[in-house]
Amino acid sequence: MEDSKFLRALNLQPNSIPPVWFMRQAGRYLPEYQKIRKNYSNFLDMCKQPKTCAELAMQPIERFDLDASILFSDILTIPDALNLGLAFYEGEGPKFSNPISSPDDIKKLIPFDINNLGYVFKAVEETKNLLPKDIPLIGFCGSPWTLAAYSIEGGSSKDFNKTKKFMREYPNELQNFLEILSNACFDYLKQQVLSGVDTLQIFDSWADLLSDNELEIFSLKYTRMLTELLKKDPVTADIPIILFEKSPNKKVEDLVFKEITCVSLYWQEDIDRISKNLIGLFAIQGNLDPKVLLRSDESIWQETKRICNVMKEYPGFIFNLGHGITPDIDPNKVQVMIDAIRQ
Repeated sequence: MEDSKFLRALNLQPNSIPPVWFMRQAGRYLPEYQKIRKNYSNFLDMCKQPKTCAELAMQPIERFDLDASILFSDILTIPDALNLGLAFYEGEGPKFSNPISSPDDIKKLIPFDINNLGYVFKAVEETKNLLPKDIPLIGFCGSPWTLAAYSIEGGSSKDFNKTKKFMREYPNELQNFLEILSNACFDYLKQQVLSGVDTLQIFDSWADLLSDNELEIFSLKYTRMLTELLKKDPVTADIPIILFEKSPNKKVEDLVFKEITCVSLYWQEDIDRISKNLIGLFAIQGNLDPKVLLRSDESIWQETKRICNVMKEYPGFIFNLGHGITPDIDPNKVQVMIDAIRQ
């Protein structure tokens, strides 16, 4: 895939025009997605249909001619495989019927079995069959900390107070759970690579719940454990790894580590400062505020160009949003952003 601008950027090679893709690029803002989504009452049921997942992954590629595709799935497939009773209902987000409420629940967990997630690997194969040969496919998982936070909280939350209380009362048991999740994430990502993904992204979506010290103990330690396992395994050793930390209470320059290839920046991060400190060391992905896409075409153009101008001399820059695209975005505004990047 020598002609992939996206893979060139991950290898810190210069591109005259930066590659672009965006998080949650297949999703609720697209009318063609909504048409398919109406056929499923539970989002997870849709994720378990490999042909449907491949079709959804292709929608933004066909509409916008993006430089990378991402597997259509969800970060909570691993807790689902651990029998935590996951379901998604329209307008409610994820809900667990068997959350981790005590240390005993961790002891009683069924062993992680990769075969329970066969539908994900089939979706990888189906998507690769449809993708143009020069468009790489990104596989992914949630970070061990993010998966633990959802599993303990029993779903999404504004404050994650139940998770924070568990962390204070049972720190050792929580670390045991994080180790189980790290090993599960490794098996899961390795199988995605065997099925055909070209690169991997780890989403630490709840990094912002943790103080600087807690981030090290409960999140980064286990993300590093996961990436070290990937780099030691011959199947995954050469696969580029992108890390997304959502609003961490630590400077991005202080949390990166050698096993990752690229750091994906949250929209609040200062891409100018970070790029000056990481040039020649890591690729950088980011980081337009998704809310900019609700503004005028002129404003979208200006903000997009500002990031491109800051990063124009940076070998290894990938344009992306600084968080997932939201359902209230007009696809025509996305096209304005893409035109601004490419012209």
